[in-house]
Amino acid sequence: MKVPLDVTDETMLSAEQAVLRLRADPSQTQLIRDSYWDKDVLAAAERFRATAEFQEVLELLGGVRDADILDLGSGRGISAYAFAESGARCVYAVEPDSSREIGREAIHSLAGELPIRILDGVGEQIPLDTASVDVVYGRQVFHHARDLEDMASECARVARDGASLLLCREHVVDDQRQLERFLEDHPIHGLTGEEHAHSVERYISALTAAGFELKGILAQWDSVINAFPAVRSSEELSRYPVTLLEQKFGPPGKRLAAVPGAQRLVWARLRRRRPGRMYSFLAQRLPRGRT
Repeated sequence: MKVPLDVTDETMLSAEQAVLRLRADPSQTQLIRDSYWDKDVLAAAERFRATAEFQEVLELLGGVRDADILDLGSGRGISAYAFAESGARCVYAVEPDSSREIGREAIHSLAGELPIRILDGVGEQIPLDTASVDVVYGRQVFHHARDLEDMASECARVARDGASLLLCREHVVDDQRQLERFLEDHPIHGLTGEEHAHSVERYISALTAAGFELKGILAQWDSVINAFPAVRSSEELSRYPVTLLEQKFGPPGKRLAAVPGAQRLVWARLRRRRPGRMYSFLAQRLPRGRT
């Protein structure tokens, strides 16, 4: 979805300015809500905590009670808040943006008495001691890296042996042509110029070279985490082909969905390798000395 605004390379906006611009545009209301950029940051954080996405995150991590968590690129802190409310011992919210709307000031407004420690830093230079966290989590963070390999290495440095790493909703492309198409259509990149994407192989290579062992790779339609906002629950995901057929053909679409092979064809179409599709990566820090 393109945003028809008069922004040129010479007048790129900050991330906060871009959000404020989009928030002022009535046609972008749903995008703002689905991105958790609504003005009331607490309401956004509570909404995220209640999502099927976050519940699946907890399941993939095996729970987070009493865990020390790095929330990398914490943004306005919705994930940090959700982890803290879910029993984490300490959540290190690392965020380079200081702004009130989408940066550290927003996290401050959420933190209150919760065990959230707010740190000014980037993924290539994480302001934490070596082997200090049990979980490394990033939601739409790694594809923003200035140096993907350096960021992976820093995550490995701060992770304790056996720590989990979960990267959610990372943009994937197959080649330069797909990257160009993805960036051209991205609503935020047109305002800030700060989006990017990599191949699945590049993400895997960076993580394994840093000392992580891949435990799972979720493609866009494998998980609610990646499929949001098209679907918002596991039930919606499982019947998504039926929903699409009903949207296209009305009541006959439900009958069409019952035809043998019809849903399989819809899934095949959905799973085409579209530019910027979402992937998530689950990994574990190998013991030092084995990397």
